[in-house]
Amino acid sequence: MRIIDKLKNILISLIVPFFIIVLWELSVELAWVPKTLIASPSQILIDYWYFLANGELFKHSFISMFRLLTGFVSGSLLGLIFGIGVGLSKFMNKLLNPLFQFLAPIPPIVWIPLLIIFFGIGELSKIVLLMIASFFILFINTVNGIRLADYNLIEVANIYKKSNYVLITKILIPSAFPNIFLGLRLALGLSWILLIAAEVVASSKGLGWLIWDARNFSRPDDMFVGIITIGILGKLTDQLMVVAEKHFTSWKIRFDGK
Repeated sequence: MRIIDKLKNILISLIVPFFIIVLWELSVELAWVPKTLIASPSQILIDYWYFLANGELFKHSFISMFRLLTGFVSGSLLGLIFGIGVGLSKFMNKLLNPLFQFLAPIPPIVWIPLLIIFFGIGELSKIVLLMIASFFILFINTVNGIRLADYNLIEVANIYKKSNYVLITKILIPSAFPNIFLGLRLALGLSWILLIAAEVVASSKGLGWLIWDARNFSRPDDMFVGIITIGILGKLTDQLMVVAEKHFTSWKIRFDGK
């Protein structure tokens, strides 16, 4: 019965995309939109196979994924470490929180010109940009997650005279997991946006460059190959976060809709 329900859910999820693709194909073939600006799904499919066969898609995808994961993971890890420190320590909160709260509202994309000045247009400037964005999102979510821990659990731990180590590792940090994983997913989504922006501004390879280059030379089929690839990779990376979140927050009761 569960297999039938899953198949039913898959078919329901395909209804809207199916009608969009059909309408899209007809719009191009019937010349409702110019073919020089918008490629048809059938053209994109042929072009996608060509990019897969010659290895170009793998090359650009690997470069973009390397930049994304390096910046996202390192920035998130630093944000998590500093967030735990500020969330647990009053001294760290007084020392660092005012500065980070001042810097956090600055849009990460504003840092691009400054990063190019300091690090050039190479890989490091792009990676540092993603680190900055991921850091502040994880920092804020981690601090808030720790501060929102159920105080009743803390009181119970104090009654049973649990050590600070147990209090931190068994109550405070696990209580922050929902906020932390929310921050991870937000940081990942923002990292994808900033990555493509950075590759458009200063790059000669990567999925963002592929899209911009195709746009400049009127190759709409190539442009959509890059867009669709970003969508696929973005969905896969987000799904990994969802799986990890369910594993680490299995105790949390979720509402899946009616």
